[in-house]
Amino acid sequence: MRYALTLFLTLLFTGGLFAQDTLRVLFLGNSYTYVNNLPQIVADMARSTGDSLIFASNTPGGYTLEGHSTNATSLSLIAQGGWNYVVLQEQSQLPSFTDSEVQSMVFPYARKLDSLINVADTCTETVFYMTWGRK
Repeated sequence: MRYALTLFLTLLFTGGLFAQDTLRVLFLGNSYTYVNNLPQIVADMARSTGDSLIFASNTPGGYTLEGHSTNATSLSLIAQGGWNYVVLQEQSQLPSFTDSEVQSMVFPYARKLDSLINVADTCTETVFYMTWGRK
C-alpha cells in the first residue's frame, strides 16, 4: 500500500499542477479507501508540502466500479464537477480475474465513469487506484 500511495501522491502533485495551492479530489472506492482514511492521509500529506486538498468520497464496503456507475451519491458527486482528480478504486478481487472477465466486469464501468467525469468537467483527470489483489 505504501508504494501505491507514494506513486499516487507523486502523480497527484506533479505534472503542471504542482504550483496550484488547492486541489479538489473525489475518491470513489470501497473499504480499501475508507478503512485507512486514505483521503485524509492524502490531504495531510498535501498540507505538509504547503498545499491543500479538498476532498469528497463515497466508499461503501465491497463496492465495485459497476456499483458506483449507478450509485446516486457517486453520480451526484461526479456531476458537481470542479474536481482536479477523480480517484477510482475497484473492488479488490476483480482485477485478479481472467483478462476476459476483467474486460467484461471492470473495463465497461471504468469507461462509463471516466466518460461521466469528462462530461462533468473536461479538465478533470481520472486516476485509477489499484489495491493489492486478493484471490
